[in-house]
Amino acid sequence: MIDSMRKMISDDIKKAYESGKMSAQDVKTVVENAVSKVVDSTKEGATDINEVAKVAVVATVTELKSVGSATKEHIDAAVNGTVEGISAHTKAAINDMDMELLKTKYRLEEKKGNLAVHLKDALNGANEASSAFSEEIKADIEDAVTDAKLKSIELLGLMQETIKQSVKVIIDEGKDVEAKVAHITKEATENALSAGRLSAVKTKEVAEAAILAAIEAAEEAGKEVKETTQGAAEGAKQGVVKTIEKVKTKLAEAKDEVEDFVEEDIKQTIEDLEAMNDAFVEALSNSANKVGDVAKEVLDESIDGMKENASQIKESAEDAADAALGYLKERGSQAAYSAKEKVLEAAEVAKEEVIDLSEKMVKIAKGAFSGMIEGAKKAMKKEEEK
Repeated sequence: MIDSMRKMISDDIKKAYESGKMSAQDVKTVVENAVSKVVDSTKEGATDINEVAKVAVVATVTELKSVGSATKEHIDAAVNGTVEGISAHTKAAINDMDMELLKTKYRLEEKKGNLAVHLKDALNGANEASSAFSEEIKADIEDAVTDAKLKSIELLGLMQETIKQSVKVIIDEGKDVEAKVAHITKEATENALSAGRLSAVKTKEVAEAAILAAIEAAEEAGKEVKETTQGAAEGAKQGVVKTIEKVKTKLAEAKDEVEDFVEEDIKQTIEDLEAMNDAFVEALSNSANKVGDVAKEVLDESIDGMKENASQIKESAEDAADAALGYLKERGSQAAYSAKEKVLEAAEVAKEEVIDLSEKMVKIAKGAFSGMIEGAKKAMKKEEEK
């Protein structure tokens, strides 16, 4: 296949040259078509991409030299055509998958809406059933329904208003405000995060919503703002830690029972766990930008504390990530290493590339600036000549 690619490039470059008007775009199109045919005709992973790229560039530049057209512009076109030809098939596949993900996202949102409606109907039905029994049993059913609502507090869209109302009551009572607010936000955060799979994005959104709801209640009341903020930040943090511990326990149980998780789910879980601490810090930071000075100072101090000391969330998340990594290794996964290790590995390999790229960018910038200066000089000279 590589030989046929070499011949195709050679023949098509000659044809383009003989037409008397071979542009850089013509060269790029010739190379891109030849390379993409080779890549498309072989199974994914079976093509030696390095060899294909080397042969394509050598064949193109050799042919350009033979027709006396090996200019910088045409050589650029040869390289760009090679890269585009190799990337075309995979880029198309990525675009298709991206569109499927987009469709799935909106179908998912629709299903979540349906779930909330069904959940409300189920809870209302269970509540109505209580009227068929004695007062004692009725009270037990109603209490059970309320407990079920608390566990589905986010799905029902009731989390923020429930936290605000609870915090207002605690502030009015004026006793152990910080500790009670911490307990409420912990329970709300944990319940919200337990509904569905844990992710860094979801953690940020839930923690921010819980913290802001509590602070808003205190700011509206005009008192206990500092205590409420301290309790809300601590409670949300403990809610996140508890949820992470549940993930770790589930992984440990799965390991003992030889239960199979989807490998992609475990990989995503590892990445989310490794991003969990930053997600919570971002939730605190976002909240700090939306509240008054007293609450902002408390939240800023919390952020500083998490950055300076060993964060409880970070430690719990790292332990859980290690458990997930162990699960993958036991099952012989080829991807059994953490996102952090991937980043470090990639960064090490990319050092030389970064130096090359930065030098090229600086060179381009200097050239652009030089062109601006020359342009300005010419303009000034024309102005003086008038």
